[in-house]
Amino acid sequence: MKTILIAIEKLRLNIKLMLGFSVGLLVAAVIGFNSLATQSEMVAEFEKLYDADLLGILHIKEANINLIYMGRALRQAMIAQDDAARNKARAQIDAARTTLQNELAEGKKRIIRPEVKSKFEEFQRHFTKYNENMVHALALLERERASTSDAAKFISSSEFVTVGNAADDALTAMTVMKAHGANAALDTMRQRAAETRKIAILLLVAGLVLTLVFGVLIGLSIQRPNDRLRNSVEELAAGKVDAPIPHTDYPNEIGVMARAIGVLQGIYRDANEQHWVKTQVSEISSVLQQADDFRGLTQTVVSKVAPAIGAGHGAFYVADAEGNLSLLASYGYRERKHLSNSFRIGEGLVGQCAMEKALIMLTAPKDYIRINSGLGEGPPACIIVLPVIHGGRVLGVLEMASFQQFGPREKAVLEALLPTLAISMEILDRNLKTRELLVATQEQAERMEKQAAQLEEAQVEMEAQQAELLETENWFRSIIETAPDGMLVADAAGHILLANPELERIFGYASGELIGGGIDQLVPERLRGSHGSLRAAFVAEGRSRVMAGGSPLQGQRKDGSEISLVVALSPLPPRGARGKCVSVSVRAVA
Repeated sequence: MKTILIAIEKLRLNIKLMLGFSVGLLVAAVIGFNSLATQSEMVAEFEKLYDADLLGILHIKEANINLIYMGRALRQAMIAQDDAARNKARAQIDAARTTLQNELAEGKKRIIRPEVKSKFEEFQRHFTKYNENMVHALALLERERASTSDAAKFISSSEFVTVGNAADDALTAMTVMKAHGANAALDTMRQRAAETRKIAILLLVAGLVLTLVFGVLIGLSIQRPNDRLRNSVEELAAGKVDAPIPHTDYPNEIGVMARAIGVLQGIYRDANEQHWVKTQVSEISSVLQQADDFRGLTQTVVSKVAPAIGAGHGAFYVADAEGNLSLLASYGYRERKHLSNSFRIGEGLVGQCAMEKALIMLTAPKDYIRINSGLGEGPPACIIVLPVIHGGRVLGVLEMASFQQFGPREKAVLEALLPTLAISMEILDRNLKTRELLVATQEQAERMEKQAAQLEEAQVEMEAQQAELLETENWFRSIIETAPDGMLVADAAGHILLANPELERIFGYASGELIGGGIDQLVPERLRGSHGSLRAAFVAEGRSRVMAGGSPLQGQRKDGSEISLVVALSPLPPRGARGKCVSVSVRAVA
């Protein structure tokens, strides 16, 4: 009995209540579920009965009625006195046939018994023959019109009547079979309902007996652990925080409450440790913001972190642009000749930590560094190496050694501090680069001011040169315009770029009228065909000469008249985008 009682104590309270006080209700629920299940089955059977039998009977009866309608409409067609009545009877036959076929299709879906299927196939055979007879009778009526003797004889024949009656009998037999099937299903459901009532009565009696048996056991199983747990809570309230809490292994509400008290104790201890961690990180972070260079920043880190986590040795290695790590700050560190103060990636624990970008911790290392003070020295019990990472790039490595193992609290301080330290190093690096950039910008601005002054002087000099060139150009232009001979300048394509007044007078053009025109217009039309090739040959030769050896040549004035001329050609050097040009001197021969 004691074993049973302890087992019941470990049960959940709701299970105890259900066992002690609600066994009868549970049995009633079982009865209810059983009744619901039986009811669901009966409903399903009723639905099946309704769909398979009752609806099937309705569709078959409707088909039977339309079969009768077909015979009645055929007789009306036979006794019809005019075409309108006969056509109406034929339409009734077609409608009855269509409805019959539709009802048969629906009824066929609900035929599940073999004997009914057999009877349905028998009806199909008879109806097919009957339908053929119906079509034949209508054909006879259509041929005879006024006389219906042959059609009436055929409709009254035993062949026609027998087939129709056979089809009707098949439908009637199908209806009877389905009715018998429906009655059998109802009898089965009545028998199942009676069995359900018997089972419900037996379950109700069993529930009452179980309720009385478990009542006392459940009461004791609730009272005894509650008393023990109450005593433990009173001890905790009295300050005995280390007092053992009973029933923590119970998988029920008592166990939950016992474990909850233990969790609250753990939460209180964790909260104190988290508060301590956040305080240490906040104090160190506030000091880091005041550093002006990396040496001051790293020295502040090791000087503040080592006492906080109980470390007797600390070193901070900072990565350079090539990724090499150099010792920049230390705590309690004494340089040794056989120890290196710089590491490459993958070299030593410092380089390995930087390469793997993961924490490395050694416990009780032998033949390692020794933590020393004025009172003595000794080997560390634990060494931890941590990478300082920002944006996937290792900025540095922090190494700490202690006489005791680093616990979760010390590790939490280091892990919480590393992101802040990485951000501080990144910000400091950007600030230093910004300062360098500002200095470089100031120097560049000074250089640009000097260059601007030089450019200004060069611009003044260039303006003076342009003025001198303009004056020279005006001087040469005045010489050309006042020359006694006609002069023009043309490009390699023969376009006139410049013409003086004497040339315009010789050829009879107004001032500026020749500018932009072709030089070929000054050559007589009979000579223009070869003039282009001669001009191209002179441009390619690039040598001054007098045309025709000084003999007069013919030119054409604006009015079309010709004039004798002496022409001299001189090549001009290319200038800008104009390319090669030709200077032409023209003198009229009296």
